[in-house]
This record gives sequence, C-alpha cells and structure tokens, in this order.
Amino acid sequence: MTVFKISPANLEKWMHQNRAKYAGVCVEGTLLDNFVVVTKRGFAAIYERYVNPNMSEYLVEFEPGAAQGVWKRWYEFEERSGQDEQIAG
Repeated sequence: MTVFKISPANLEKWMHQNRAKYAGVCVEGTLLDNFVVVTKRGFAAIYERYVNPNMSEYLVEFEPGAAQGVWKRWYEFEERSGQDEQIAG
C-alpha cells in the first residue's frame, strides 16, 4: 500500500491522471470529505485532514488490484466515525 499526503489542487490532478471514479462510499455526517475511488490500477481511500481554518490536505491510501487493505482500513474508519456520531448525538 502506498500512503501519501497531497494538497486539494494536486489531489484533483492525481485523480485525473489516474482516471479515478468515486466508488460510491463516503462517511455521512462528517464535515470533512472522506471517500474511496477506483483508479485504472486499483483503489484509493482518501481522507481529508484539517490543517487550519483556511486549508486542509488529503491523506491518500492507494493499493493496486482488489485493494483489500484499503477496504479493510476504510471499514474500520467508517465504524470509528459511526461511534463518534453516536457519542456526540
């Protein structure tokens, strides 16, 4: 698995270069954008990270092929996010 941080502008370029398409999963109820994309070579989970009130960056976890590691970590993230919502609610 390849993990890297990227700015919003560079994320857009990376997604275009890798023909990324949304896989239809995101975490509802969060203020930050977190989602999974399918690319021409595999899957990537993309997590937005708050930097300051004017800026954020993205953490990209990319894995070629079926990307079981990406999905495993994504489902763990979804579960943790759901627990956070229950605690806040």
